[in-house]
Amino acid sequence: MRKTYDKETNINEMFDFLEDQIKHSGEPKIEDTYFYQNHEHKEMYQSIRGYFSESQKNPEVDAACYIIALPDIYKRINIFELIFPMDWIREDGRLSEPFKQLRPHIQYLALAAAEASGIKFNTKPALSLGLEYWNLEQLKIFWQFTAIRRKNAM
Repeated sequence: MRKTYDKETNINEMFDFLEDQIKHSGEPKIEDTYFYQNHEHKEMYQSIRGYFSESQKNPEVDAACYIIALPDIYKRINIFELIFPMDWIREDGRLSEPFKQLRPHIQYLALAAAEASGIKFNTKPALSLGLEYWNLEQLKIFWQFTAIRRKNAM
C-alpha cells in the first residue's frame, strides 16, 4: 500500500497541473489530436496525466498513462495506489486480478505497454500476440501509445 505522503504529493502535483491547464486553456495541445477509444478515454488520460505529473517530462510515464486511461482498465484499478502507472499489472509476482478481468485484446495492450517499460513476463511477447489478434481500433491505440512513448525522438 502506498504511503499517505506519497499520495499527498501526487494530489498536490495534480492540482498544479489543473491550475496550469486553466491558465493555458486557450492554447492548442498535441494531446487533442491523439487517437482515443472514446471521449471517456480522453478525459481519463488528461486527468491521470495530472496525477502522474512526471508524465509531463517523461514519455514512458505519459504513454503508460494513455494505456491505463482506457475505460476497461481504468474502471478496474485504483490509480491512487500506484507509484508507476503500470504497477497494477502484477501483484506478488503474479498477474493481478484486475488484469485477469480484462478481455484478452486489452490484456495484450497492457502487457505491451508494461514490456515497453521493462517489465518482464513469462509469456510470448505481447506485441506478437497483439499483432495476431488486435482489431484496427486496438492497433490505433498501440500506434498512439508508441508515438507518445517516442515523443522525444520527434
